[in-house]
Amino acid sequence: MKIRNEIKVGVVIVIALGLLYFGVNYLKGSDVFSKSRYFYAKYDRVDGLTRDNPILINGFKVGRVTNIDLIPSSKNQVLVRFEILEDQLLLPKGTIAMISATDLLGSKAIKLDFSEQTEYHGSGDTLAAGMEKEIQTVIEDKLAPLQEQIDKLIEESRLVITSLTETVENSNHAIANADKAITNISSTAVSIDTFITGQKAKIESMENNIIAITSNLRNNSQNITEILQNVASISDSLTRANYQMAIQNATSALMQVDSLMTKINNGEGSLGLLVTDEQLYRNLEQAALEIDKLTEDLRINPERYVHVSVFGKKEKAADKPKKKDRDENGNPITTP
Repeated sequence: MKIRNEIKVGVVIVIALGLLYFGVNYLKGSDVFSKSRYFYAKYDRVDGLTRDNPILINGFKVGRVTNIDLIPSSKNQVLVRFEILEDQLLLPKGTIAMISATDLLGSKAIKLDFSEQTEYHGSGDTLAAGMEKEIQTVIEDKLAPLQEQIDKLIEESRLVITSLTETVENSNHAIANADKAITNISSTAVSIDTFITGQKAKIESMENNIIAITSNLRNNSQNITEILQNVASISDSLTRANYQMAIQNATSALMQVDSLMTKINNGEGSLGLLVTDEQLYRNLEQAALEIDKLTEDLRINPERYVHVSVFGKKEKAADKPKKKDRDENGNPITTP
């Protein structure tokens, strides 16, 4: 019995479609011969979750996302259907289907967070939905304090750089001033050297004089020592002197002088009368004038008062100058 070609072609096509179906499901990670269980979860947002994203428990893949549908009647929530391929895996009630990121590129997966309950979900149940923070958000949260510190460090670095710039400018200014000062010092040193060269002879003379003075001091050190001892002795004598008694004596003498001057001013005693009695002063002045006249006459005419004669001749009265022929000083008045 011959099989027609049409039947052969049909059988080949069916086998090919079967192989294609099994191959596609295998590539998707679905085991066609296993008894899969399906569960649901409603999310307000899925943030890039797609079909065939894995279902993970402790990082181990136990299933995949099969469908994602929008539910307009439920405030535009998203219904996610996923299958669990592990026959022996039981999901306790209260298990949370948590959408999370698996890498920095934004790949998504659903992580099952088991509860401690002893009752389990059956196939077709709706699990509690959850959403982990994005890795970028976590990184941003972790890096936020670091960012603040980095900003603060940058600001402080800027201030430090500004301060360093000012310090460098001040250092350059100081170096310029130092260079100018060094130039001035060099000029001064040259001037001093020139002055010393010009005054070399005088300096040598001064040095010789100093040497001579030093030599004299050394040679006369004994005399200097004796002088110092004498000065010390005089100082010691002055130190032992009774200054208080001397001051008391001086005070007593001054008081006596003061008393004497008081008596003189009051006209007491001879000296007081002489100072205060004008008539007595006039009489004494007249007596002094007469004595002066007598002395002058005695000088000019000593023969009138001393008679020395061998024969005892007396001077005639006519030869004597008359009193009226004398001036007020007692000198004879000559008539031309």
